[in-house]
Amino acid sequence: MIRRNAQGPRDPAVDAAVLLRRIGFATLALALPLASLVSRRAAVVLVPIGVVLLVISSLVEEPGWFTGTLKRALLSRPGMILVGLVAWSVLSLIWSPYTSSATEKAGNLVLAVALGFCGTSALPERMRASNLNLAALGTGLAAIFALALIVVAALRRSDAEIGSVERGISVVLIMAWPALAWLLSRARGLSALGLALVVGLLALTRFEDGEAVAMICGAVAFGAVSANREKAIPIIAALIGGVMLLAPILPFLLIPIVSRFPESTSDFVQALGVWADVVGREPVQLITGHGLDTVLRGRVTGALPMTTPTTLLFETWYELGIVGAAAAAACLYFAIRAARHMPVALAAGGVAAYTTAFALTALGFATLQPWWLMTLAAVVLLFAAIARGQYRTERPVAPLPADVQNRRKNDRPLAPAAEK
Repeated sequence: MIRRNAQGPRDPAVDAAVLLRRIGFATLALALPLASLVSRRAAVVLVPIGVVLLVISSLVEEPGWFTGTLKRALLSRPGMILVGLVAWSVLSLIWSPYTSSATEKAGNLVLAVALGFCGTSALPERMRASNLNLAALGTGLAAIFALALIVVAALRRSDAEIGSVERGISVVLIMAWPALAWLLSRARGLSALGLALVVGLLALTRFEDGEAVAMICGAVAFGAVSANREKAIPIIAALIGGVMLLAPILPFLLIPIVSRFPESTSDFVQALGVWADVVGREPVQLITGHGLDTVLRGRVTGALPMTTPTTLLFETWYELGIVGAAAAAACLYFAIRAARHMPVALAAGGVAAYTTAFALTALGFATLQPWWLMTLAAVVLLFAAIARGQYRTERPVAPLPADVQNRRKNDRPLAPAAEK
């Protein structure tokens, strides 16, 4: 007897969209951390390719979903604040003395934000676990590969080989948080522990540039949110947003403390002195800022001392003024606060990623370089994908036939009161 197929004919367009989505997500979750260890521009190339593939798959499968999700993301409170921050950065090109380089920097910022919005909007309502497993697989393989490269370079005593993978290590470290969040959300404790150990060993090799300190800050935030999500998230959001908003008073608070340390901190004291001098000499410029890319170019041309701090806190206030700093602080605050509505594992991983990225940029790492912006866009997209993979956490109970239910009712023992 020929049995009819219960499923209807499959749409080739839907199959093509699923394949494109798999390739696009694999580009971000699997290829990006591995390629970053061998190519310095891997993030700049792979992130746009992965996002474009995701957008094409969404447009092929369901165009209305992409446009509707993109509209909701742009009209959300963090989305509107972020768009306002980017618009103010572009507007600052008018009074920036380095319009050419500032235009390139503004273009990179606009591109990274656009890729983040489009990538998250292109994700389906429900992500398959087979796709999300690639996040943990890619991060784990990249971490092991990075450790192997470091060991080989140490045995050969080649500083050039170690220097070539430093940027890739930073990408692996920040991408470890969504991978850990996914594994913990699926109750894969041993896999999460193994990944944490490998990433921890990798972070210990990066004490000089601050990655290890930033990862420690992220781990503290992860533990705090896991212990008490309702209390920890508002405190961390207020702390990060407050540091960004009150950055001009930091040098006046830190100089008396840091000056008492040994002479090894003299460079840091000089940087804080320049920061305090700029704040006291040009208080009016703190409102509008000096324009985008004025810190880096000012150091090159001699307009600013070489000891000028390169931290994102100083750059935001010096280039964008109180308008840009307030927008950045509000965006960080509301974005972190939104994690309260997520599952515990995902909320802890998201807050830890925000804390790590903020600590890195506050310590003067990467700031607004194109590869770092693209990496952050990929991390945001991975968290959005994991959030949409948190369905079917409990299998529903199958209904029993009526005769089985009646038999179970008749077989129930009598209550103690009835027996008496």
